[in-house]
Amino acid sequence: MMQGCVAGEHAPSASTSERPALTASQPASPAWSSPAAVRACANDDMSVVVTLQPDQSDGQARGLITLTNRSTFTCRVEGRAAISLVNPADEVVDVPTRNVDQPGRSVPALLRPGGSAFEGIKWRPCDKGSVTCGVGNTLRFNLQAGTDGPVAVLSGFPAPEATAITMASLQVGTLQPARQGVVAW
Repeated sequence: MMQGCVAGEHAPSASTSERPALTASQPASPAWSSPAAVRACANDDMSVVVTLQPDQSDGQARGLITLTNRSTFTCRVEGRAAISLVNPADEVVDVPTRNVDQPGRSVPALLRPGGSAFEGIKWRPCDKGSVTCGVGNTLRFNLQAGTDGPVAVLSGFPAPEATAITMASLQVGTLQPARQGVVAW
């Protein structure tokens, strides 16, 4: 049954100066707590981009690692992704590597499909001719072991043919749910 205005009642009219009330919408709940029920992300679930950061005055090079969940389900990351320098023969190059709690302890993150976590790396470049200098043309990542793994996409690095990534030593930071401060150490 339809109801209408009874004679003598007027429907409220909107004045031209009135605006609709704005209501604050709640953002989707962040997925940064890590319930044990969510499985760990595996290498095959992730795509990784390593972006070379602008030159620093301290003589060290830095890279921002962006790990993105390319699977169709939510998965969990925590700790750090291992990073390896690889030469043109597809061999892991021996580089003294130290894991550091930078920019702080790792913050576990649940990554929905398309979601990302971030990690910083810092290395000391060296002279290619030195016997103690690791020389390569790409980087690999691994969430499941300490070395090797799939190839990362490099952004801002020399062309792979140049074999111009040199490392005397490498420091690997911790996974974080946001990129702020990840390479500022």
